[in-house]
Amino acid sequence: MKKFLLILSTFIIAIICILFYPRKVTHGIIMETNDNYSLIYIDGKLKEVKIPNLNLPKYTVLSFKFNAFQTYDYKINKPLLNRVMVKESKNYELEGLGSKTLSKKPLFYKIDSNDNINIGTSKDIIVGKNNVRSFLNDDRLNTFIIYPMEDYSTTRVGISTSNFSSIYHDKLKIQLNSPCKIYSEMEDISLDIPTNNSITAVCEKKHLNLYVDESKITTKNRLYIKGTNLTLTNINRGYPSFNPSYNGILELYPTEKGIILVNEVNIEDYLYKVVPSEMPIWGGLEALKCQAVAARTYAISDMLSNRYGSLGFYVDDSTKSQVYNNIKPQEISNKAIKNTTGLIMTYNNNPIDAKYYSTSCGSGVNYQDIWFKSDGSSDNKPYLKTNRFLKNNIALPTSEENWLKFYRNEDIQSFDNKSSYFRWNVSFSKNTLEENLNINLKKIYKNSRQYINILKNGKKSKWMPRTLKNLQDIKVLNRSEGGNILEISFIFENVTVNVKKDSFVRRSFRCNNPPKIIRYIGKPLENWTTLPSSFFSIEKLNDTFTLYGGGYGHGVGMSQYGAMYLGKEGKDFKTILNTYYKNIKFNKLY
Repeated sequence: MKKFLLILSTFIIAIICILFYPRKVTHGIIMETNDNYSLIYIDGKLKEVKIPNLNLPKYTVLSFKFNAFQTYDYKINKPLLNRVMVKESKNYELEGLGSKTLSKKPLFYKIDSNDNINIGTSKDIIVGKNNVRSFLNDDRLNTFIIYPMEDYSTTRVGISTSNFSSIYHDKLKIQLNSPCKIYSEMEDISLDIPTNNSITAVCEKKHLNLYVDESKITTKNRLYIKGTNLTLTNINRGYPSFNPSYNGILELYPTEKGIILVNEVNIEDYLYKVVPSEMPIWGGLEALKCQAVAARTYAISDMLSNRYGSLGFYVDDSTKSQVYNNIKPQEISNKAIKNTTGLIMTYNNNPIDAKYYSTSCGSGVNYQDIWFKSDGSSDNKPYLKTNRFLKNNIALPTSEENWLKFYRNEDIQSFDNKSSYFRWNVSFSKNTLEENLNINLKKIYKNSRQYINILKNGKKSKWMPRTLKNLQDIKVLNRSEGGNILEISFIFENVTVNVKKDSFVRRSFRCNNPPKIIRYIGKPLENWTTLPSSFFSIEKLNDTFTLYGGGYGHGVGMSQYGAMYLGKEGKDFKTILNTYYKNIKFNKLY
């Protein structure tokens, strides 16, 4: 009897707790209300809550308590309108508030252009844009509402040191060729500086020291310099060398590794310094229009991809993104940009990943043939497909023997014949290759071993030998339909090392004292660091390995030399772009 009474009393207490114990909802998002209840997103799920006649606008964020009988302690949560400037895995930097820790399970809601709401992810937040509303819970970032982005007209560029060697700066020297303003969103710093002054910025122990005339500003926060023609006098670009200048806003962000310098600038102004840096102006107006549209699309696509969100910008200024400000703006490239203002390429209403490269070997390849995971999987980008750029009706080879003949043939007529890289070759002695493969393959194995397979006595091995002995042969294991090597095999006396992926195939042949790459037009290439492309075949004669190849770059998307040829043949820029990107549309963003 006592046991029964104990169970009964426990049950009654549990029921009372369920009915009366207050539970808390944090950051519920109101969708609609009527006379009986409200529809509210709670923890990512749409629920009916007995809160009649709230009379609050859609997307109002509300926190409250409730039990089985009532809902009470309503509190409307006001959003933070601060831009997200940096996204790290556990912290976001909010402009004007600094670094804030994320809650354990932050919620992301995304509103589309039709005013529908969906569950989003952190990837939907673009740093530096004003379309995000953030909500704090116990000083942690808990909820984000992401509205449709309307402003595509500005971009954020990470500025590198001289020779594009690092994104981190120990010191910056800035010459002011116009009046400018220095300010902070975190502190009471606001200075108007007249023209012909200079600024020196030094990073010390994650603090930024800024010297202006005889004044010194010390801060651990982001500083902004707004003006035009701001010249970085301790950075060199181009040939002949010059000090690059920037318009818009320069943001100086101190970190443990140094200052991150970001140029927030109108995207058309950005293109004035990208297009001539990426394509020679003698390529002609139509080709430069192609480059302008591709570069603009690339910049927008990179912005949406969040590739550099943890650093606070969209693109860097080197070949990792697009080369920016390595050549000063030119009249004809400016005209190409103005004639295509705001125009981008789209596929299924989204900006395409507008890959481009210098020179084709006579063909191009699928996106998946260059950028793939170790298991062979890759993103699907159907507009970047295998392509033929030959003037006659020659079919692409299907055997290794014929690929060697193809790459040795300097008389094939292609859109890219005018490029010195259309055909090239380089010869290595066995000893040279052995010495450098022992370095290169071990580096790839250490950093990206999933792209290397090691075979010992015909069986897979988990370990790279201390020494790769007696190189016997090099064979192509797998090649794409368009001709680039997907997997290559280095056969040694003690093991066989198989390497996958374009970048690793090319890096395998790096040399401390490289032999000259013989180009079929122009001077031989000396002091190179990586092969021009992975479009090549290997010929072994005695103790010499000769690579016969074609093209320069990854071979996906637009060949710049091909575009220049087609432009000079009278093709307009849209026809040229449709040659390289399949089933695309042209959209004007602004």
